[in-house]
Amino acid sequence: MRTIGIILLVAGLVGFVVTSSRRSGYDSVEGTLKSTFSSSERSKKEGLETGRWVSAGVAVVGLVLVFVPGKKA
Repeated sequence: MRTIGIILLVAGLVGFVVTSSRRSGYDSVEGTLKSTFSSSERSKKEGLETGRWVSAGVAVVGLVLVFVPGKKA
């Protein structure tokens, strides 16, 4: 379980960093205007925000699997 936890933790952190960097383009004035007037840009922004939260959740599950002891055989 520990190796699965480490894999999930790393995948979640990498996903969070990637989606955060892509979403940061919408924090500028130009990005705000694009997402305000374009429904496709708004859906991209919302998709990236959802991806950030899913990645954070995966990282938390990985963290729990790393630190919670498994069954002893």
